[in-house]
Amino acid sequence: MTGLTEAVPYRPEADSFDLRRAGQVTAFAIAGHRRLILAIAALTVALVGLYILVWPPVYSASVTLSAVSDDDRQRESFYDDWAVFRRNALKDEMIFATSGPVLKQVIADQRLGYGDVYHPPLRYLTWLWTQSWPGQAWRGTKDALFPRAPSRYVPSAQAADRARTLDDFRTGVAMVQIPDSHIALLTVRGPSPRVAEIADAVAATYIAQRRARFADEARQAHAALEAEADRARADLRLLEARMERYYTQNDMLLMFEKDKVEIGQFLSQQAELDAKRTAIAAAQSELTTVTAQLSREPKDILASRLVQDNPVAAQLKQEQAKLVAARDALLVRYRPDSPDVRDMDDQIAAIGRQLAGQPQRGVQQSNIARNGGYDALRARRAALQAQLAGDRAGLATLSAEVGARRAVIDRIPQKMKDSHDLGRAHDMLEKTYLALQDKLMTAAVTAATAQSAPSAIQIVEGAALPDKADTPQTKLLLIAAIIMGLGAGVVAAVLIDLMQDRANRYRLSQPDAPFPLIAVVGQDRAYVRRLYDLPAIATEQGSSTA
Repeated sequence: MTGLTEAVPYRPEADSFDLRRAGQVTAFAIAGHRRLILAIAALTVALVGLYILVWPPVYSASVTLSAVSDDDRQRESFYDDWAVFRRNALKDEMIFATSGPVLKQVIADQRLGYGDVYHPPLRYLTWLWTQSWPGQAWRGTKDALFPRAPSRYVPSAQAADRARTLDDFRTGVAMVQIPDSHIALLTVRGPSPRVAEIADAVAATYIAQRRARFADEARQAHAALEAEADRARADLRLLEARMERYYTQNDMLLMFEKDKVEIGQFLSQQAELDAKRTAIAAAQSELTTVTAQLSREPKDILASRLVQDNPVAAQLKQEQAKLVAARDALLVRYRPDSPDVRDMDDQIAAIGRQLAGQPQRGVQQSNIARNGGYDALRARRAALQAQLAGDRAGLATLSAEVGARRAVIDRIPQKMKDSHDLGRAHDMLEKTYLALQDKLMTAAVTAATAQSAPSAIQIVEGAALPDKADTPQTKLLLIAAIIMGLGAGVVAAVLIDLMQDRANRYRLSQPDAPFPLIAVVGQDRAYVRRLYDLPAIATEQGSSTA
């Protein structure tokens, strides 16, 4: 779009920084405010001088310490089982070296006060305030208006002073490891060259406390292990007494040898019992057979008898023979069916019937005697009954013995378990006791040699007495104060000149000046002195504008 004007006209000179103009503005500000610049520079120098006078100097001294290398295999293998030769990591040792117990001991041994230790600037400034009259007045007014409630947690003035001394002392002690090495520098800062003595004291105290700590640990370990070893010894003796009573009560003086004999006897009796039962069964079977035979056997038997022919039968046979002969004679004269023959046949038949009813022979005399088989069977039955009674009695007795022995044998597994448990407990207690004795021996040797053992941290080089203070560097501070004072004065002069918006030839000569510059009149100091007759007063600096 054309025909429109910008709200803020564009100025090409505003795109770049005009060094010449800035120099001119600064020069006019310096020329117009020389006294202000000198006053600020003088004030800066005075403040730095006050700091140099009031603030304590800072000296430093360093002690070189060396730690045992982690790659020292020979030392590690030689001192592997000796706890007294153990060591901490160098980083941990650095923390231990600057810990409170070490610094407290050094403060007590060297009798250090608050003025003997390093002070951080802000803490020292706070301390100066507390020691000044306004600070004490403020503290008194505050305590009067807002009194503290009595409490054992409120420190006393001496405790607060000791704590302040320890805190400031801690900030002045540092231990730094040299890279890629096992060397560390213990540096102590303080307000006097006494820092060398203090640094040596810190290193010596740390090593002594370290050795004492290991010795105390060894003694405590020895005491604890001794108590545990005594307890283990007492428990072992109680267990051994219990085992002795148990073995005595169970007749296990030779462990399970008697039980082995009992088992052998039990097996033998068991076999004998089985044999008894087999014999009883056999005898019972034989007794049953003998009893059955005895029931069928007569008590008495016919020993002898006299047998003769029967005379009746003989007579009948004769008559029968006569009749047969008579029949045969009749058959000569008669027929077989004649009455006479039939009558003869009937007689013969009757005699035959009579002859059939008569025995051929008869016992004339008999002798009766006792049956030997019956008596033998009775004797055998009596013997079997006696044998069975004896076997049954023996079986009962043997069964009772086997039962009692079986009860004893049934207790053998429990006895073996109890014996195994007792043995296992004894082995555990014995191993514990032996392990404690081994550790106790190590602890005893450790406690005895802890004070004389070579430390893993050693002092390589003690602290050197410092010949001058590290801070403040007086010359450097004064030069810096002058430079900073002048710079601050120039900045202040330029700012004041810009804020007052004073008219000078350079402002009026700019294109954007509010008034046109007609002419520039130079300074003529001789004319001014003659005009005002004031030789001792200098005319005002600056440019005169029309």
